[in-house]
Amino acid sequence: MDFIKRNAKRIATDSAGYLLLVAALLTGWLPGPGGIPLALAGLGLLSINNEWAKRLREWLIQRGGRVVKVLFPNNPYVQWFYDVLVVLLLVLVGIMAEQHNAIWQISLAIFAFCIALLIALMNRDRLERLKPRSKL
Repeated sequence: MDFIKRNAKRIATDSAGYLLLVAALLTGWLPGPGGIPLALAGLGLLSINNEWAKRLREWLIQRGGRVVKVLFPNNPYVQWFYDVLVVLLLVLVGIMAEQHNAIWQISLAIFAFCIALLIALMNRDRLERLKPRSKL
């Protein structure tokens, strides 16, 4: 019991960090940023007391932008492919929203719409062009 009293703050911090990492895994598949902010927050809490988490968090922050450059290169053929993919996804969303027979179809349509929106914004640096206009 004395160990728990001496290390209560560390146990609480590490427990919250691991809980946020588990929540990041569970919500990572949802549309939107989902698990990324939760994972960074969890690693931030774990990095207070653990050197491995600090190194991993710094590595992820430094190399996170490279993933976007690999997935969305400045190649006209790839950019056109993504534009066609967005149009096809939006047509699929329209068809699924029209039928809306079951809740899973509505959920899948919302998920496909969010994915189409994400691809459309990331392709051709559209999100970067919107940032100066907004107050982000």
